[in-house]
Amino acid sequence: MTRFERAKYAGQLAATKFPDLAGRFQFWCGGSGRRYATSRYLPGQTPAYDLAVSLYVKQTHDGPKVIAISAGQANETAPTGADEVHVHVVERIEALAFAHRDLRALLDDGTGNAPSGAPDGNVYPFNPRRAA
Repeated sequence: MTRFERAKYAGQLAATKFPDLAGRFQFWCGGSGRRYATSRYLPGQTPAYDLAVSLYVKQTHDGPKVIAISAGQANETAPTGADEVHVHVVERIEALAFAHRDLRALLDDGTGNAPSGAPDGNVYPFNPRRAA
């Protein structure tokens, strides 16, 4: 199994006591196989977290699909086509850089590059100045 075959959607939180919360939290696996917990928001409703990786997600008949990713502040404008923003918050800049690099494997072509046919500006590179 290659690094990019490990990257995938890993489901939502199983919350038996509070089932209404289950859909709020999603899990994704990065290219390393590490599992990342994310909070799900509608575009434009994301809190202004300073150190966060944002996955811009489009819901498809095959399930959720990451169409773009950014690192830094979580309240950036979502790209066209994103139905949701899944946000993974970290504590340190080093963790932010690692998570951004690892979660890039979720992008369409499996190489961590822009999805094929994506308009310019849909994939935001890691920018430590934005996160500082």
